[in-house]
Amino acid sequence: MKNNIDNTAKGYQDLIDEVEKEQEEILKELKYVLCGVVGGRELSDQEFQCFYERAVNKYPFADIAFNLRISESACKTYYNRALKKLSKQATLITHLLRRK
Repeated sequence: MKNNIDNTAKGYQDLIDEVEKEQEEILKELKYVLCGVVGGRELSDQEFQCFYERAVNKYPFADIAFNLRISESACKTYYNRALKKLSKQATLITHLLRRK
């Protein structure tokens, strides 16, 4: 009987551990989404477009520049500005979440 109780308790603990792990992953993803939403408001249209095409669609800078009718160096500049703005927002949000 004791083994059966121990096995059941171990099963519950495994389930609790799995749920906690999933919660951590959800919070991590939520932080990314929140950073993107908040940070996205800070981006100009061209910064957003360059960032989106590079980070999400994995297009080369040359293709992005061609599609947006800008130089490749301008495209890289917009992309780097977007990264800096998003990084700044991510840092702020991380600090706010740690306070709670």
